Amino acid sequence: MASKSSSVVDVLDRVIGLTTTTTDGAEFIASDKWRGSKPGYVFQTGELGTGYYLDGPTAVKKRARSDDNDDDGGGGKRSSSVVRFDATKDTTHSIPPRPRPSKPQQLSGEQLLAQAEQLASEQPSPKLLELSPKGIQSAAHSLDKTLQRNQLLRAQYQDDPEKFMMNELALNDEIVSFQNAAVDVSCYESVVECGVMGTFLTLLSHENSDVAISVIDVLVELLDTMLLQEDGKKGEGGASLDPVERARSIGILANAFVDGCGLELITSNLGRFDETVEEDAKGIEDSLTLVESLLDLDRSGILQRASGKEKPLPSVVSCICNQTTFVAWLFGRIDKKESDADHAATANATISPAVLKLHSSEVLSSILQHEDYSMQRCGRALAVLPKYASAFDDSDENPAAKSNGEGNNVLDGMEILLLSIAAYRKTDPQIEVECEFLENVFDSLAASLMREDNVADFVEKEGIELMLRCVREKVHSGGGALKVLNFALSGAGNGSNDAYKKACETFVHVGGLKILFPLYMARKSAIPCPATCSEGGSNLAKKGMTKENGGAVSKRAKRAAHARKKWLAEVEHNAIYIMYALTRYIGKDSQYDAHARLLVKFVEDDCEKCDRTIELCLKFDEKARIAEYQYFRSDEAEEAEQAGVDIELAALDAKLRGGGDMFHRLCAILSFACIGSTRSHGHVRDQLKLQGSGISVIKEGLKEFDSLLAIGPQKTQVEQYLSEI
Repeated sequence: MASKSSSVVDVLDRVIGLTTTTTDGAEFIASDKWRGSKPGYVFQTGELGTGYYLDGPTAVKKRARSDDNDDDGGGGKRSSSVVRFDATKDTTHSIPPRPRPSKPQQLSGEQLLAQAEQLASEQPSPKLLELSPKGIQSAAHSLDKTLQRNQLLRAQYQDDPEKFMMNELALNDEIVSFQNAAVDVSCYESVVECGVMGTFLTLLSHENSDVAISVIDVLVELLDTMLLQEDGKKGEGGASLDPVERARSIGILANAFVDGCGLELITSNLGRFDETVEEDAKGIEDSLTLVESLLDLDRSGILQRASGKEKPLPSVVSCICNQTTFVAWLFGRIDKKESDADHAATANATISPAVLKLHSSEVLSSILQHEDYSMQRCGRALAVLPKYASAFDDSDENPAAKSNGEGNNVLDGMEILLLSIAAYRKTDPQIEVECEFLENVFDSLAASLMREDNVADFVEKEGIELMLRCVREKVHSGGGALKVLNFALSGAGNGSNDAYKKACETFVHVGGLKILFPLYMARKSAIPCPATCSEGGSNLAKKGMTKENGGAVSKRAKRAAHARKKWLAEVEHNAIYIMYALTRYIGKDSQYDAHARLLVKFVEDDCEKCDRTIELCLKFDEKARIAEYQYFRSDEAEEAEQAGVDIELAALDAKLRGGGDMFHRLCAILSFACIGSTRSHGHVRDQLKLQGSGISVIKEGLKEFDSLLAIGPQKTQVEQYLSEI
């Protein structure tokens, strides 16, 4: 029992930061504030700073003991009084010895616990927000009043921060208190009506970046998309909040932020944050999270519905691309090289530079995949982005504002993406963060190629050659490179597509057919391998693949095996899409004799490429029919019918997703080979007969494909195939 009591005392001593005896105590114990009485010590500010100093008699005793030791060693005799520094005066004075104090009383564990609780109760508790219109109004008034006082003090004592330091701490407490509003999103409308959002936007321009960071942190909490999914929350009346009303409340707050130029302020703040400082790094991370939440809310239509306007609102992506240089900042952060000094400064950081780089790539990918950007409704080509600028930094001192593009005010985002990929053209990423970053870069590049102006820059900067090099090396980047080539060659619609035609011709000219056809033929030696740090490339994936037909397999191994199968399926799909793009855009008038070179590939080696196309065509036709049949037999079809949904249209969608889309393109590839070569035509006809089918299979696929296409060059080409095959 004694040992247990001693243990409690030791623990509480560590918590409180005090000891209960002074027999062997130090002359000074540093402490920034009063932490309770300590026998034998006095709390004061003296020569050594603020803290606990040995009381006079105790100090005399300790010094006397030291003097005795000196005397034993032959030293001169010293006075038994103690010389101490008076912190209030530049003088010293002697303190005569006092009678030896009695031994301090040992405190029990219960007494120490009570002392600790008393100290904790003395700490100021965070300010709580009353979740009612009246409470919000009162808090808003208090916030405004504190801000006005802060502005006055800052103007009056510009060179003396201590004068407004306490006020700024109070201002921070006022800001943080609004985090409690996330408990009940029904009060968001009151937050907007009382002008809190307007005050927050003002605070984002505050001279103290820590104040802006606090505002961003609160906004991240209030606009978290997870609030849409929470159940059991109560409104003001105590009833459960309707999901529609919940979404509307969050949308109102988000619209107030966007309409108040919040995106511009967030972008500008990024220029004054130093990611080697942990607080600033969190500010950057929160800024990215906030933009991500706004993108998600906008994509789900919440902002539009919350506005109550029939006229469509500008999307968040449009605001970002047209009104800010946020995209340029993202490119600058992705391109940033970490120096040795930065690496040492952030070695033990909670938010590492690698995490910020990864998060930046995720947000960039989300922006570039938005339809407003891909349809050229907003933004500019990546090669001519406006350079990043911040109101808080001079352009010459802002490292994020340095351009690697042409001209003084231009940043070349296309080059940054290609250089990021080039670093992995021969080697695999070593850790999961690198692997995810590389995937985000590939997604960003692929999405950007939905715009013809980006395709022209991609071809000009030898992007096709780089992607082929990645595939040839059979490294992890080869999988993403195939996806990029698919987007670079396929085109987005029925426009002129001159850039895509040139890309296909360049692909053939630089030797792309030699790399593509082995993949199209599913030769294992040509397929890129996923990195070991990825789920599909791990040893678990190999184990799961080898034991899938028998033997016990763990859930992790099954998941890894599934990731491996998905990787292989994507390689196959991208190879088919690229092949179709070549047959679509390459004609007899193409440069580099591309048309003849492509046709020869289908004839050589006894038309083995035609055989492979027939095999794939029949495989995906069967998969599409099965998907359609399963949909008609599913509960989803029954529910759709009861809801008044067009069942035939829904079944067609299921069929296309199940393999019908690939089947249509394979039919077009076979038609290209048959029409261009009589030898290929005869071989295909014979092989289809051996399979128990005929040319009618191809014709049916082409007819269905034609019915789905809008009027344009692609539809005209498919109709030509139908008439000539």
